[in-house]
Amino acid sequence: MNRIKHILISFALLGAGGSLFAQDDADLLRYSMLNPVGTARYNAMGGAFSALGANFTTLSTNPAGIGFYTRHEISLSLGTVTQGNFSDYYNQKNDFEKTRVNMPQGGGVFCIKNGSREGGNFWNLHFGFGANRLKDFNNNVYVRGINNQSSYMQDVAARSAGYDFAVQHADVAHVGNLAYQTGLLDYLDTLNYTYESFLGKGLQQKHILQEWGNITEMAFTFGGQLVNKVFFGITLGVPIVNYTQKSLIEESNTAVLPLPFNFRSYQVKNRMDVSGAGINLKLGLIVKPVHFFRIGLAFHTPTYFNLKEKSDMDLITDMQYVLANNDVLPNAVHSGYEDRYGLSSPMKGILSTAFLIKNFGAIAVEGEIIDYRHMRMDVDDDIDYNQYIQNIVRDNYRLAGVLRVGTEWRLSVMSLRVGYIWQSCPYKNEVLERNWSDHTVTGGIGWNLGRWTVDFGIMANVGKRLDNFYYLVSEDGSPLVQPARLNMSKVLCTLTVGCKF
Repeated sequence: MNRIKHILISFALLGAGGSLFAQDDADLLRYSMLNPVGTARYNAMGGAFSALGANFTTLSTNPAGIGFYTRHEISLSLGTVTQGNFSDYYNQKNDFEKTRVNMPQGGGVFCIKNGSREGGNFWNLHFGFGANRLKDFNNNVYVRGINNQSSYMQDVAARSAGYDFAVQHADVAHVGNLAYQTGLLDYLDTLNYTYESFLGKGLQQKHILQEWGNITEMAFTFGGQLVNKVFFGITLGVPIVNYTQKSLIEESNTAVLPLPFNFRSYQVKNRMDVSGAGINLKLGLIVKPVHFFRIGLAFHTPTYFNLKEKSDMDLITDMQYVLANNDVLPNAVHSGYEDRYGLSSPMKGILSTAFLIKNFGAIAVEGEIIDYRHMRMDVDDDIDYNQYIQNIVRDNYRLAGVLRVGTEWRLSVMSLRVGYIWQSCPYKNEVLERNWSDHTVTGGIGWNLGRWTVDFGIMANVGKRLDNFYYLVSEDGSPLVQPARLNMSKVLCTLTVGCKF
């Protein structure tokens, strides 16, 4: 045991949890890296609408787009999201897929007009309110393989150093405490409170992660336009967080190794529910110097979140640990906590352009930039911990961005749309960067039926990641666990119905 070291590394890099710990940089990234979806038209064009406007979802990207409305309009979107993952862990390949229903958008825009285009003093003012989906958390990971290098419990033992689970920290919400209560961990040194586990290499490991929920922003927007040249807008955003994570870590003695206590398996089950809300401001400007060209600029302030987190963990063993006094340790133990904390996402800038081809075509390009080094944690009365997380963020994250491209072509009452989205890696780590990719292709069709519009859009996202649910190295620095390689896919289908009046 003394030849094994645990590496404390940015938790967000690990890809999934399984331990009961306080908030960390994984929470910061979860609520800072957004992937807005909304109306079917917006989705079909890859979200490249920040310079085009006249689409409800732009209230949460570039609110100046509200100035392009010429009539009152309400819209509602419904859809499905199918998410799957393919994993490769110690040459064992597994996949996991699930489909859920969602409602990515709903709201209305109302116009006040003055003057006329011919008179030269034409202006509009607009008010809009409703909801836009800023992020869909749906994610599924299934990893399984035989690890002939180490056990997860060795990592738990390393992370338990300094805790006195027998007396001082008998009630602490820590996976090591549950492992100690069931006999999976025992003291290595009672003076320094270090631990060891009788488990080691050769176990069948399983890791399942399920995430669902969303960040839905309530947008309250005011904006307008002057002489059909300058368009402006401001949005007060109130993002509402609803997030659930369920994870399972299991190790089993499938090879029937000669292990004590008739050990066969154990499972660590964790459920985390997070809810809360935030607040931000978005400022937007679009200039149309000539009728066929538009350029847009948007600035988003940091979003300040106030969140409530509830976590429950169960550890269940299939073994019989008999003490010297013939007492038997429990096979099932539970722990949990509730907590409130704040965090802030970084500010964001969006630069966009759009080209119009007469009345039947449009091509739009936009870039979004965000500095993840400015993510901040705000745990009450714990300045040291906040500074600790800030140091992790500074050392592990960097400036990153998103590129969106979209085009639309009208054929009478029907329109055809396609788009593309590329998202860059937010991590500094070169290994993670080499194994990171995130690409989305989009498409759709729409019908303009006068007062009514009907649109359908599809977004197909593919990406790859590394999933390490623990890091463990030997004394010479060689790894004792391989990362699982994940190939991910997500398909979002959306139908939007709009009414102008």
